[in-house]
Amino acid sequence: MSTIRKVYSNIRAARIAIKDMVRVREIAAVLARHGFGHFVSTWQLEDGALMAGLVQRAAPELENLSIYERVSKALQELGPTFVKLGQILSTRSDLIPQEMCDHLKLLQDEVATISWEEARDVVQKSLDGPLEDAFSEFDQKPLASASIAQVHVARLHSGDEVVVKIQRPGVAVAIESDLHILYWLAKKIEEAVPEAEAFDPVSIVGEFEKAISRELKFKLEAKSLERFRNNFSSWDNVYIPKVYNALTTDTVLVMERLHGVKITDACRVKNDMDEIAGQCVSMLFKMVFEDGFFHGDLHPGNLWVLEDGRIGLIDFGLVGRMSQASKDLLAELLFHIVMKDHEGVARVLYNIGIKRGKTDYPAFEADVSDLMYTYFDNVSLAEVDFGAYLREIVEGAIRHNLRVPADYTMFFKAIMTVEGIGKIVSPELDLLAECRPFVERLVAERYAPKRVIRNVADTLQGLARVGQQLPRVASHLLEQIDDGGLRLGIEHTQLDAIEDGKIARNNRLLLTVFASVFLIAGVWMRNDGHPLLLGVNWKSTVCFVLSGGLSFRILWRILASGRW
Repeated sequence: MSTIRKVYSNIRAARIAIKDMVRVREIAAVLARHGFGHFVSTWQLEDGALMAGLVQRAAPELENLSIYERVSKALQELGPTFVKLGQILSTRSDLIPQEMCDHLKLLQDEVATISWEEARDVVQKSLDGPLEDAFSEFDQKPLASASIAQVHVARLHSGDEVVVKIQRPGVAVAIESDLHILYWLAKKIEEAVPEAEAFDPVSIVGEFEKAISRELKFKLEAKSLERFRNNFSSWDNVYIPKVYNALTTDTVLVMERLHGVKITDACRVKNDMDEIAGQCVSMLFKMVFEDGFFHGDLHPGNLWVLEDGRIGLIDFGLVGRMSQASKDLLAELLFHIVMKDHEGVARVLYNIGIKRGKTDYPAFEADVSDLMYTYFDNVSLAEVDFGAYLREIVEGAIRHNLRVPADYTMFFKAIMTVEGIGKIVSPELDLLAECRPFVERLVAERYAPKRVIRNVADTLQGLARVGQQLPRVASHLLEQIDDGGLRLGIEHTQLDAIEDGKIARNNRLLLTVFASVFLIAGVWMRNDGHPLLLGVNWKSTVCFVLSGGLSFRILWRILASGRW
């Protein structure tokens, strides 16, 4: 059996490799067509003969487009995986330029719909039975279509109107193949562009893999939906649709249909938009600071105003999470922003950031201070462009080798989106005034007696555990020392450079020895044979030339190194 399993695994690996090769060629062709043929050549995505033709085939209509527009169009053409990657990267202004983020936000899942027969087969396979067993009506025409799934309207036998999200057949396999290639490309980027190491392309692909893997499992989305529904069960102004778990699988999601309009269109239906905008901000801050679980894709298409005036939320595939420690840091950051305390903002942002190298903290604090002055000086808090300020402090952190974790940047993006929507529907929206009660309450809770006592108790328990373990660890260490079994591992980050220097010095010494040998040999043989040049015979002449050439090379290397 093990032999059969091994053969099967090898055949499967070979099939995946062949599919990946075909896909790599498709990617190479698309990149070249959008003017990125030099990257294809550098990364050796294709053989030289084929690549020579591809690089010349950049579409002429793209010549006048910016690099960001061409990247966006290339991702669009590359299909579902790359569209999703672009959409997620559009939230990461800490990794890519804001102008590129703005273009990637425009990426749409513009794909052809799957046929009714394919959609029905997926549903029936999911139900393990005929469609009619679960639904009394099922609209064959999709309500919406995206790269991973398409949505149909249906009605249950109970009379409930629902929407059915159906995963495209084969999309999981296609995404798996693309992920293999993305990891490979990320490693190539790190090799070809040393500066890219600061952004850690492989880790970015890893984060993307986690996000898209969750999005492919509709049961996880159903659990997120239920969690949001429970979190907002006491809120009269926010409504989360009901999920039908008995009909939901990893490839089919059945949930209640909402009736309403996108939030940006709600003003046409005579709603109180000032109230709705304020509720949206409060909703976001409740998600983050009270629940530690927030919607990661709050664009207008996912924010609805229902017929009864309530806010409706849909599409829970992308979510963010905040631990208590993260909530504390975030609340402290916003508190210092509201108080216009640039030193506090710099300190908290430094604590939040992932250090990617040495940070000049005084210079970082000075940049934060300049931004605070630019955005907050002589203006009221209502007039502050809070989203732009957050974007700039994140970009500033990058310049100082600080990378902001993904959940924070997802929240910052959510704030920017909600603020942008809010200013459209309610120009007088004061986002900082809306967030102040949440922040002040969380900061107060952090220093409440019960919380302080709990933190002290946790610290004492930790110290007690260390105290219990210390004698055992010390005893074990002493035994290893007595037995001569203690080994110290020392890592030197510049061993390669030291080794190269050592080799260079040895080579220089060897050349010096050879130069001296040739010089002595030339002098020794100067009277041996007939004179050839300036009274010196040919043997001595050859030796003097070799000695002079080696001496010149040694002198040149010394001068070039700048060390005597």
